[in-house]
Amino acid sequence: MHFDSLASLWFGLSLPAIVLLYLFKRKYVDTRVSSHLLWNRVLKDMEANRPWQKLRNRLLMIVQLLAAALLVLALMQPWLSSQRTAKAHVVIVLDRSASMTSGIVSPDGTAESRFERAKRMIGDFAENEASDSAITLLGMGEQAEVLLSRETDPAKLRETLARIQPAYGKTAYMEAMSLAAALTRSDPESEIRLFTDGQFTEPVSGLTFAVPVTVERVESAGAAQSGNVSVTQFGVKSAGGAAGSVTAVASLKNWGDTPKQAEVALYAGGKLAEVRTVPVEPGKQASVYFDRLESADWYKLDIGKGDSMMADNVSYAFLEGDRPRNVLLIGKGNLFLEKALQLAGAEVTKLDPDGAAAWLSSQKTGNGPDVVAVDSVTDSVLASAEWSKWLASKPVLYIRSGYAGKETAVPAAPYSIEEHPVTRYLKLMDTHVASVLQPDRIGWGKPIVSAKDVPLLYAGSENGQPRLLIAFSLQQSDLPLRTEFPVLVQNALGWLTAAQGGSLGRAVAGERKEIAVAPAAAAAKWINAEGGQTVSEAEKASGIVSSVQTVPLQPGLYKLEEKDEAGQTVQVRWLGVAADSRESGTGQTELKFAQASPSDGEAGSGEQAGERQGAPLALWRWIVVLVLAVVVWEWGVYRRGTSV
Repeated sequence: MHFDSLASLWFGLSLPAIVLLYLFKRKYVDTRVSSHLLWNRVLKDMEANRPWQKLRNRLLMIVQLLAAALLVLALMQPWLSSQRTAKAHVVIVLDRSASMTSGIVSPDGTAESRFERAKRMIGDFAENEASDSAITLLGMGEQAEVLLSRETDPAKLRETLARIQPAYGKTAYMEAMSLAAALTRSDPESEIRLFTDGQFTEPVSGLTFAVPVTVERVESAGAAQSGNVSVTQFGVKSAGGAAGSVTAVASLKNWGDTPKQAEVALYAGGKLAEVRTVPVEPGKQASVYFDRLESADWYKLDIGKGDSMMADNVSYAFLEGDRPRNVLLIGKGNLFLEKALQLAGAEVTKLDPDGAAAWLSSQKTGNGPDVVAVDSVTDSVLASAEWSKWLASKPVLYIRSGYAGKETAVPAAPYSIEEHPVTRYLKLMDTHVASVLQPDRIGWGKPIVSAKDVPLLYAGSENGQPRLLIAFSLQQSDLPLRTEFPVLVQNALGWLTAAQGGSLGRAVAGERKEIAVAPAAAAAKWINAEGGQTVSEAEKASGIVSSVQTVPLQPGLYKLEEKDEAGQTVQVRWLGVAADSRESGTGQTELKFAQASPSDGEAGSGEQAGERQGAPLALWRWIVVLVLAVVVWEWGVYRRGTSV
């Protein structure tokens, strides 16, 4: 039993007070008199009354003590944890993450996903335990959504639940629980019910709840789980030359605790190319290689339906293009950079900064390189309006160029590397940088590599064109001598030219992606490439197609089709959309939510609201009814004068 007001225990002092009153109760002695004339003596209290007497067992006193004790107990507001009772207002949080699509086996033997089971559990809860409660329904997806507010009709709740779909992008766990806490902070007659599989990919620590939180694990007791195998990496590469020169490599991971046999099918442009059976040990990764594949616009790897989670069983890859990419390298000359660009498959044209103006005047409309690399060039060289306009239409790699700043020493600290296509496979361990030209302001990007609070690499987009900045001179670092330098240049070149090939690469479902849109494009739309249906229209800003788009919400292969004002197709590019890879793991988090003290509302020594804590069942109303019954009993005892 729990108490919401322990301070009311002070009213328990009324019990010894009642006993004390009985100790001092006036007691008259029966006295025989021969005449009423002697009554005057009997009425003299000082002679007939005994102010102090031995305490005797009296039913009336016991009943009064019982009534007082029950009143004190009611003032302490006791409650019990009950799984069968919901509060007046229930905030239900439904986990829509990709891991909720994993299949489980119901107690009746039928297969269903965790997500469908959670929706059924919510409907049953609303019709039974919360039949008299108002329900607010929150969806925990890419963002927190209020789907229903204080709804009392279970039929409308089930109708809303039927329309909810899983969210395959990055789930906003903290945002959803923060919203639930805010909705119940000033409502003591409320509670929170979280329906989840417990597989949170981000911490939700630091939140304090003013009401109880019950975590409903969506699992089937005793049901065997089939485990999960996911595609963690998939890529293709063309060696050039004759047909059949494409190779592919993929990595699979078994997240379960039993060995699995994955049936791996590889498709080249919709045509089945090869099928393999790959054994994957529990908790381990396995690699599979394919060679002599036909050239295609896109490639698909599918590991079938033999595991619990389907959202991570398919991955797409694209060739980087058949023709070499042309890079204009502006600078005094850097042999390491030039060789690294050539190793990445680029054709390099070197341009001395002194001849930049003459070179630009010789360019014709429509001609030019795919990427411009500006290596340690002063602002005055490229400050003309012609150069600014020309650079604005090209992907640019800046190396200590293109901005104003101050020279800053690089602290000796481990590098902080953000997740980005440019930083793939990079660790930068034992790499030294003497100093950087720290920018005063970079409006188009954000740091992706930093040493403590000193950014070294920036990446972003300006006017729909990608920009990459290396804020230090390569001569002031030993990075060009490291084996990771060609990898960095390869990643940079691939990212800068991603929009120029036939693909937009890969993205997580529902994420915001920067896309270089064709200047002539007046409209664009997303098309499901394997189904042919139009999924959505591309977003617009100020009447034109925006350079930042929200990719489709469902995993799959999509085409972004751009058209001009006449309705003619300008360009078509492929995009592979995948579920958040962090949802593939089968590990579960111990969910504990700190609950504020009910006396002052501050976080501290309050209980931990966590799994299956149960809804509180208030007892004080029933105790008050019992007190009234005891008072009626007391009146009967007093009227009859009965004592023990």
